[in-house]
Amino acid sequence: MASEQTIDGVLIGDKVVVFDIQSSKRLYIYSYFGKPVGVNKAKDVNTPLELSLVEAVYLSERSMLRVRDIDNRVIGYSELMEKAKGYNRRFDELFTVYKSLREKGFIVRSGLKYGADYALYNLGPGLEHAPYLVIALKDDRNLLANEIMGFGRVSHSVRKKLILAFVNSKFNTVRYVTFKWVRL
Repeated sequence: MASEQTIDGVLIGDKVVVFDIQSSKRLYIYSYFGKPVGVNKAKDVNTPLELSLVEAVYLSERSMLRVRDIDNRVIGYSELMEKAKGYNRRFDELFTVYKSLREKGFIVRSGLKYGADYALYNLGPGLEHAPYLVIALKDDRNLLANEIMGFGRVSHSVRKKLILAFVNSKFNTVRYVTFKWVRL
């Protein structure tokens, strides 16, 4: 997709909407970016595509997405990053983890319905159930035992492995710790 033309999207609140249907199809089919507007489980994309700010910043950084505001003014990568930080104080660690996981070849989707930051797929939604849930944390954060148990309960109840992603903002790196529950 990198060789194809840049796709246009419009920043509307905390989302970026791609109105061109062919562009929406390319983004969704390419690697499950975005969510078709008004569709719960998409087999095919025939509607505009709604991108989260994490996805939009990621695609903008790669020159795959050009974002405009509602006045048709182009919003560059740096400005889009600053706007995203204004919507979510955890944006830096969320973006760092998202980017790291995408670069490792995972399909990264929202994990909010599971009480996590991300759900990870090897193949994609609709092709498999997400085997992993990811929670992004600053690496200098002290975790309490009951927090770890709470994270684990959620992932265990939906039969997914839990991954804690610890972000070192000074070096822009991520360390991953995976939990797998076993019965004894």
